[in-house]
Amino acid sequence: MDPLLDLELLRTFAEVVKAGELKKAAAAVFRSQAAVSMQIKRLEEQVGTRLLERNNQGIQLTDAGNTLLDYCQQFLRLNSLTLAALSQDQLSGRINFGIPTDYAQDFLHSFMPLLKQELPKLDARITCDRSRTLRDQVERGELDVAIVSGEPGYENEAMLWSERLVWSAPAGFQYEPQEPLPIALFEDNCIVRDLCLADLKRAKIAYQPVFTSPVMENIAAAVQAGLAVSLLPESTLRVIRSRPLPPGLLPGDHLLRINLIWSPLIDKVTLERLTACMRLTASQYNRQS
Repeated sequence: MDPLLDLELLRTFAEVVKAGELKKAAAAVFRSQAAVSMQIKRLEEQVGTRLLERNNQGIQLTDAGNTLLDYCQQFLRLNSLTLAALSQDQLSGRINFGIPTDYAQDFLHSFMPLLKQELPKLDARITCDRSRTLRDQVERGELDVAIVSGEPGYENEAMLWSERLVWSAPAGFQYEPQEPLPIALFEDNCIVRDLCLADLKRAKIAYQPVFTSPVMENIAAAVQAGLAVSLLPESTLRVIRSRPLPPGLLPGDHLLRINLIWSPLIDKVTLERLTACMRLTASQYNRQS
């Protein structure tokens, strides 16, 4: 008989990955750092392989750790959905969601049907906008929950999924050092734009913005059309004709985390059940990306 994975160990593993260090994860699960370390060791013994590597930069997932993380999130989501389905209480009333414009269509395809199935009495209102704008709206109490790009300095956020950002170039692109690098940029107030400009500054490469847009699909289309290079989510490379820039030309080692944030006024039960639906949707989105 196959051994059964311990949900408590999986929950701790997910918190360690989210926090990036054992100390913060220990506080999140109300255990000591030594206890968290022991739980990770027990989980590694259960699965028979190393899941995490520790270095000066913090915690790094091994290949096996990355594989387990996806399944781990699904286990925890299904656990929450199961408990919610067995509950006698049906959530009702109005709830205001914020979803980033770049992920809205794909996410709503999966999220809205699931939400109607699991919480049929909930009156959902959706706002699509940039992540930083959604953050402001949550802080002002205009939104109850929102999906946003993770940024340094923000805590108490639940990670839904993550993917690498890759410097992408049109098929057949040849870099000419004597010419400014043509760049497609997101418009102002965007974390990806900030990372893009920071990479260019560190690399000390002459560049020329030739295309700007607030929409990721437009930036990707500019790359595919041969107008420019840009920093794009890795999943985008699978659906457009492009390729990564030559190694070493630009730094570009970034992980984009997509997180769930919420108003402090939302009640715990509502938040838990909404989070379960969103995480289940995120796992479906991840497998499609």
